[in-house]
Amino acid sequence: MHEARYRAEAEIFQALAHPVRLQLLDFLVERPRCACEIEPEFPLDQSTISRHLIALKRAGLVQARREGVRVSYALSDRRIRRIRELVQSLIADRVHKQVTILAQGG
Repeated sequence: MHEARYRAEAEIFQALAHPVRLQLLDFLVERPRCACEIEPEFPLDQSTISRHLIALKRAGLVQARREGVRVSYALSDRRIRRIRELVQSLIADRVHKQVTILAQGG
């Protein structure tokens, strides 16, 4: 019934399910970046970074714009930042609960 919606959600979650892709999103939060700015910031070869950017683009999280020979990448929607903040908040709450349990001797 809602299969298409679940598939679309799964595509986004799959794109988010890699540490390098999360780092790329964090790097793009400030402003759009040229691929030439992205590559030096990551200890990966250009083809690996490109594959991750393509996965983010395919999921609709990143958009690419060609400017002559340069390609500039940007978040496709400001709400992506909010998604990251929500996940980070969940993690912080989980860690806090674990610390509290350990402090209580459990």
